[in-house]
Amino acid sequence: MRNTILIILVTFFFFGCCPGDSVTIDNGHLPEKAFGFIPYQDGRIYKFKHSGGLIINYTTRRETREEWNHCEECCKYVYKYEVDATTLTPDYPVFDFGFEISNMDTTYFIFTARVGYYQFYIPTNHNQSEYYELFDSVLISNKFYHDVFKLKSNYGSYYDKDSIFADSLYYSYERGILQIKMTNGEKYTIYE
Repeated sequence: MRNTILIILVTFFFFGCCPGDSVTIDNGHLPEKAFGFIPYQDGRIYKFKHSGGLIINYTTRRETREEWNHCEECCKYVYKYEVDATTLTPDYPVFDFGFEISNMDTTYFIFTARVGYYQFYIPTNHNQSEYYELFDSVLISNKFYHDVFKLKSNYGSYYDKDSIFADSLYYSYERGILQIKMTNGEKYTIYE
């Protein structure tokens, strides 16, 4: 009896709960169009100005990797897809920015932005999320930007009522992050 339980546990550990039952579906490489949603170039420095006057330099690192969906239970299908990940790291001790776009879903690209620990969904089609408003143009630091999303964080307001976090993010496919508004009224604005 003991050996039988040990064999079952070892089989489960090495092969999962449904060995051989799943079918792999390969979504292929990210199409070139997906890379256009994130304007940041690998190795470049981008500047943001804090509402108090400090200018922060962010260095960009960009990479593309292959991933598989992670299924915790038996899955009939396992999906293989590609993710383009971009990280902007500051030269000052403040939060970093992260972006990931993938073809995990073949009907639209899944695109998220991260400011520190707080995440924002950036739509790649206009029917995707209730977390945004789309503006034809927005005036930020005496400059007009066109086709701008105002994104609301999908974290924070429920869990961190006493913390300071990124409440809203203004984003355009052409320029990237235009402005971040914090819950304490501070702002981080693109500096060109």
